[in-house]
Amino acid sequence: MPWVQETAPLFECDDDDITKTYWYRWRLFNLHMVRRPAKAPGCGKKEGCWVITEFLQKVFWSGPYNTIVCPAGHHIMEGRWLRDAAIVDDYARFWFKGDGYRKQYTWWAAYALWQRSLLHHSQSSAGVQAELFGHLDAHYDEWVATHYSPKGRCMFTSCHADGEENSAGLDGCRPTINSVMFGEAIALRSIAAALGNTSRAAYYEREARKWQAVLTDQLWSDELGFFVNKAEAAPATLHQEWHKYGKIGRSREVQTYLGCLACHRPRKCPPERGWPLGKRVPVRELMGLSSPWYFSAVPSDDAITSARYARAFEQLEDPEGFDAKWGPRTTERRSPCYNFSNSAQCNWNGGSWPYETSKLGTALINLLQTYPRQPSASGASFDKLLRRYARAHTRSHAEQLAPPHVDEDLHPDDGYWITRRKLHGIEPWPKTGGLGARNGRDHLRARGTHYFHSTFNDLVLSGLVGVRTHAKFLELHPLTRVRSFCATRLWLRGVDVSVVWDADGLTYHHGRGLHVWIDGRPVGSALPHEQHDGHVLAPVVRVAYDGSWMADCSLQGAASKSPRC
Repeated sequence: MPWVQETAPLFECDDDDITKTYWYRWRLFNLHMVRRPAKAPGCGKKEGCWVITEFLQKVFWSGPYNTIVCPAGHHIMEGRWLRDAAIVDDYARFWFKGDGYRKQYTWWAAYALWQRSLLHHSQSSAGVQAELFGHLDAHYDEWVATHYSPKGRCMFTSCHADGEENSAGLDGCRPTINSVMFGEAIALRSIAAALGNTSRAAYYEREARKWQAVLTDQLWSDELGFFVNKAEAAPATLHQEWHKYGKIGRSREVQTYLGCLACHRPRKCPPERGWPLGKRVPVRELMGLSSPWYFSAVPSDDAITSARYARAFEQLEDPEGFDAKWGPRTTERRSPCYNFSNSAQCNWNGGSWPYETSKLGTALINLLQTYPRQPSASGASFDKLLRRYARAHTRSHAEQLAPPHVDEDLHPDDGYWITRRKLHGIEPWPKTGGLGARNGRDHLRARGTHYFHSTFNDLVLSGLVGVRTHAKFLELHPLTRVRSFCATRLWLRGVDVSVVWDADGLTYHHGRGLHVWIDGRPVGSALPHEQHDGHVLAPVVRVAYDGSWMADCSLQGAASKSPRC
């Protein structure tokens, strides 16, 4: 596909499912690119301006040009690897200078744009996030003004407005939005400091510590060893916002749903009257594992503190926790709330959602690349997650569609796309409750076709290849057990980077180990690490952007020709 060849990094590895999914996901990205007209608000370019959609089919709850803000953070994180900066720049401007519904769902605008900037710029004062700083700053204040609960001393949101309707924990001070606020504060602190705005930088430093304290002091359950929701009532300011938008006929721009949608009565879990207010919900949900580490909101001051919280990752490998054949469950299997029965189309009570699998992958990357070593997760954990996630694209079952494909939510044990099956009117499996309730045929039954609500390639490039940019050097920290991979045309801070990993040297014939080229010039190689269990792992290396080799590991002679893959 010419567009991919021109603007995306090229990649292959010896796992065919990962390679096939990588290329499919760039096709998916391209399918969802839509041009707004030049006269659209905030555009002004004669060729028009790009936006990115969640659904290919028009859905009634979307905003202008079929946009929905819920996956916008994922869109930016995936799109940050593209050479054509206009795609994400246009999209960011649409949300803040255009007419997008930017408060419809929880999302992380500043954080995603900052993470993108780290790949492309040496200073946060460059790039579209600096241009939009005033808007991002005001956006942060808007969320605090409407969603902060003075009684709970935390950020409130409904599970539906989190994009995770019918969660076992329901509404309250959820780890999701409170982690997002930490991420936004850290990003805005960095941008403000780079722009010389020391007062706002100091403000956001204080804000970040406040949200981190909410997580550790209010949302961490020592009993469960996990971050959980704390049930709270919606603050009055949020009700006022709903009333304001409803009165002027713009209610779709903000979420107004509370509680459990289309849920059966009587029921015991979650309680019909909701969870006791002010109390932690006694259920582990995947969002309590993914969100805190996705934004690096968990303290990493020392190994003991880090390991204390990281024990939450033990649930990832536990079949009574989140472990499943086709992808992680969104609610722990052992909970009475797992797969509670209702007739809604979308549920976050057990099914595996790529939206959350993406966040979990990034959370693992952050834990393994930036936190002190701990015993609860390893590179093998990420490798297993990524391979399963790839197979969800290439081997799962979708009504009337051949793989590769990604849809809304996947049955974690049986490998079919749950909402798609419901919308096609397929009879459910016996006693499957929320994982198989029948809704009958629906005019939107194909709405989930090539659904863009997640990342995949960002996990490949930042996790499997291990790209991490620093102020003065590029770090490659591969988290994989594949025997070989090749990634070329990585555009990082103005240089063209290529990376080859070859455990035995027989695939690409540059010798054993990890090899790096910058602007086509070989800069160095590092030998594999042999493990006692027989696995061969790629080393961690550091390279200056001018091509100086900085790796503190054994070296081979630099490879010769720049690779092609």
